[in-house]
Amino acid sequence: MSDRFNLADNNTPRILVVGGGAAGLSCAWRLAGEGCAVTLLDRGPVESSALWASGGMLAAGFEASVELDPRHPLAGAFAAALHEAADQWSDWADQLQRHSPTPLGYERRGVLSPLLTDLDEARAETVVVQAARFGVTAARTPAHEARRLEPSLNAARGAILFPGDGQLDNRALARALRRAFEAAGGRFEGGAEVAGFRRARGRVTGVQLADGRTIDADLVLAAPGAALLGREREMPPMRPVKGQMLAFDLSPAPGPDHVIRGFDIYLAAKPGGRLIVGATVEPGVDDLKTDDEALQGLHRRASAVLPDLAALSPVEAWAGLRPASGDAMPVIGVAAPGLIIAGGGFRNGVLLAPLVAEMVCALVFNRPLSHMMSAFSPQRDGL
Repeated sequence: MSDRFNLADNNTPRILVVGGGAAGLSCAWRLAGEGCAVTLLDRGPVESSALWASGGMLAAGFEASVELDPRHPLAGAFAAALHEAADQWSDWADQLQRHSPTPLGYERRGVLSPLLTDLDEARAETVVVQAARFGVTAARTPAHEARRLEPSLNAARGAILFPGDGQLDNRALARALRRAFEAAGGRFEGGAEVAGFRRARGRVTGVQLADGRTIDADLVLAAPGAALLGREREMPPMRPVKGQMLAFDLSPAPGPDHVIRGFDIYLAAKPGGRLIVGATVEPGVDDLKTDDEALQGLHRRASAVLPDLAALSPVEAWAGLRPASGDAMPVIGVAAPGLIIAGGGFRNGVLLAPLVAEMVCALVFNRPLSHMMSAFSPQRDGL
């Protein structure tokens, strides 16, 4: 089966995008901007999406150096994808800010990882070595320098600074992407639960909705969340990885200048004095409930990093579901005639969004794909 499409000769190709998370909204926006007639189908409000629940991390350096298993067969391609996507965010943030009445909070002042224990210090050596392997700048800083960078930080023994990393406000981003998509001529249909694909002569030709309606299209782009369309034979399985999070109100203080990211906690200040703390990692759990024990654990670990938080009460608690593929890598490519998949963003759906949109547009319009981009095909082994 060819892994390419060529809709370039179709003056206005009809594209259905299933899923309104970071990947779905981003691809829909870009495809609409290229002249496609795009309808985005989303079964729930934006407030229930993984994008809304996320931390808005743009932490290519930390992810490649700390979270990535260097033995994974796609490790090199994934690290390259993280870096390339991060570099695209400056232009994306400028464009999307025009569609947002509130600040997107885009910044790349760096991620600071404090070293609080003997175990942290021992692990730091491995992190620095892995950073060098994947082309990441990771600077060890002594204790006094860590405190200078973040005066509110606990008495750390030092830190690792990833100077190219950053963040944005994921909730402002969700609204801005939808506004940008609709401004480009796209149509958003909420409350539209897709029950399955329509097929004819071996090709996906549209979708069947749970309410009985059918919608035909020249192409379906499935941007699945943790469970979306999991029963369809063309779709690789996605497992949910639940994450619970907290938010504190630090206003009028702005909060930390850097994203503070330990090996089991992160803290990120958003515009308006909102500080988010995350996140639990609960593989295979597919509910959005929060529980006191998990939230108290987050509060306790966050207070060990920023002691001032111990005296504060959270103003919000929530949970989201990260979509993870079988090999924990993105799945982007042609799954069947008439069907493209853009899913499996896991912890990095926001970061990867510009690159995913670029890859999908390349597939739709038969543009060259790099070897790195091709590595995430749904035809690969391990899914």
